[in-house]
Amino acid sequence: MKWPRISLVTPSYNQAQFLERTIQSVLEQGYPNLQYGIVDGGSTDGSIDIIKRYHDRLDFVVIEPDGGQSEAINKGFQRANGHILGWLNSDDTLLPGALETVGQYFQEHPQTQWLIGSCCRIDHAGGVIGVIRPGGRMTLGGALIRDGGFEVPQPATFWRRLLTDRVGLLDPSLHYCMDLDLWCRFFAAGAHPTVVDRALATYRLHEQSKTCAQPLRFVETLIQIEKRYARLLPLRQRMRLWRMVGYQRRTYTILTSPGRPWNQVLTHPWWLASQQVRQALFSRRRAA
Repeated sequence: MKWPRISLVTPSYNQAQFLERTIQSVLEQGYPNLQYGIVDGGSTDGSIDIIKRYHDRLDFVVIEPDGGQSEAINKGFQRANGHILGWLNSDDTLLPGALETVGQYFQEHPQTQWLIGSCCRIDHAGGVIGVIRPGGRMTLGGALIRDGGFEVPQPATFWRRLLTDRVGLLDPSLHYCMDLDLWCRFFAAGAHPTVVDRALATYRLHEQSKTCAQPLRFVETLIQIEKRYARLLPLRQRMRLWRMVGYQRRTYTILTSPGRPWNQVLTHPWWLASQQVRQALFSRRRAA
């Protein structure tokens, strides 16, 4: 079989404790037609020394300041020459045989535009603590409203280069949820994913990961993305989305208000009709 060329990018910044295992998980794939590169934004924790140890086995290395994760990934994609693209963060890993599964599926199913597998959720030490499976309605409305538990595990997602040639690369202004923004553009372009029933990668949760360290920044960016694509939805879905965005904004205001959050409720008493606001108030009270 003629294996399609896969280009994989790892953005790196001060994740030395996990970076080497990430690199090894890719190189140990043994995939016969792989382009793998690392883009480091100027790490100071020993990451660059690790990258240099593997320099001869990498197809490209970029070490220079950048504007964040999205820009770093884009720098890698701009150097990519593969027909299939994906990125793997420097604290995540590929599972054995993942790239063979991806390459074979794309080769045997030329109509497939993007492919999603499952991810094993792991802790700081690499112990498996759960599995993230693709789920929910795989449409633009499903991605924005997420009433069906929408889930696209980013480390286990790959797509044909032609797709990002059509919709563009990651939005460099986004430092959170940049993957969701890209999936929304895929859906808006009429591209529907294929789901494979196999775990392809791991997704690591640890104290320094953005998911754990900055949850409110995720909420802030989610609202931005939802507002960006709302106009593309049918009217009924758009109305549901705007109601959800309103709940999110009120909850965000409560959680980020300095001092006493009840002051916000006194000036907006109708907010108490929202279950999300009530939960946010009581979570603030418990945290205090």
